[in-house]
Amino acid sequence: FGRLTGLSALYLEHNQLTGTIPAELGNLTALTNLILRGNQLTGVVPAALGQLVKLSELSLNHNQLLGTLPPELGLLTRLEVIFLDNNQFSGALPAEFGRLTGLHSLCVEHNQLTGTIPAELGQCTNLSRLFLDNNQFSGAVPMELGRFNGIGGFTLGGNPLLTCMFSAALAAVS
Repeated sequence: FGRLTGLSALYLEHNQLTGTIPAELGNLTALTNLILRGNQLTGVVPAALGQLVKLSELSLNHNQLLGTLPPELGLLTRLEVIFLDNNQFSGALPAEFGRLTGLHSLCVEHNQLTGTIPAELGQCTNLSRLFLDNNQFSGAVPMELGRFNGIGGFTLGGNPLLTCMFSAALAAVS
């Protein structure tokens, strides 16, 4: 696939694909949609995907991916949708995701993400769906998350180490 530099969309969902995501996909700089959900992919997300600067949708959900999320994904400022849920990602949610100001959906639920929720996500004011549930986030929910203009779905459940000032957080998102 790495030589198909004019390719604008790659849909390989629900094909029982195995193995790792090839770093060469980062050479497909015309891609606007990279959909690999519902396979059996393993390994880490290559940092080279941060070169896909035209990407508007990245769906890697429902695989067996692991490791940390590469901060280079924060360079994909045209991203509107990013689905990383139902994998085995660990480590922190990169603060660089706050650069994705055109983002409408960020779904990272059902992973093993740890650390605090980055306050920088508050810069993603167009988010309508933010699903962070069933991870291992800790600390306080950032008040900056109250900046969303029209949030329709916001889930935090299943993060037993997360603390929230309920009345303050409720006021922030209403």
